[in-house]
Amino acid sequence: MKSLSVLGFATLLLMPALASAEDVWTKNDGYLKSAINDCSAADADRSVCRNFTGEALNRLFGIDEFCVPSRCMKAVEIEWKIRKHPDKWGSLGTANDQAVLDKARELAGTRAVLAVLNEGDRGQVAIVMPGAAVPSATWGLKVPICVGARVDRPEASVYAKSLTWLFANPAKVTIYVRL
Repeated sequence: MKSLSVLGFATLLLMPALASAEDVWTKNDGYLKSAINDCSAADADRSVCRNFTGEALNRLFGIDEFCVPSRCMKAVEIEWKIRKHPDKWGSLGTANDQAVLDKARELAGTRAVLAVLNEGDRGQVAIVMPGAAVPSATWGLKVPICVGARVDRPEASVYAKSLTWLFANPAKVTIYVRL
């Protein structure tokens, strides 16, 4: 009987988790695109945009802490809750660090990874998607792709575009991972 190498055994153990994570993204592809399209077309009622992050995290990863029966949290509320619960969410660092972006992209295959901006009363949250990094001339880095709804400018909501489409300054964006 042949024995597996440690690396071969570890790969074998991880394969179902990786396939499962990709299946979650593939399974929810239509929902994510539709929700972003609905947000992009939103008029004065932007609840579809406001609720997107909480609903998507619940659907993708079973994380339901950002919604209550009447509504989902705003980006600044999500950021506050994440910061106040280091037992559930760990900070990888800021998005101006290539190592942080690489780790975020790597973890997005199996865990919820969020890019979060909080500037006083203004916030933005994006969910990092698995996939190849995209070179960014403005950031000077290879940046993960993401999905994110903009409440302030619904038409600027994105699906499968780099983080640079939602965030201007990577030094102001913190990357969090669900522990």
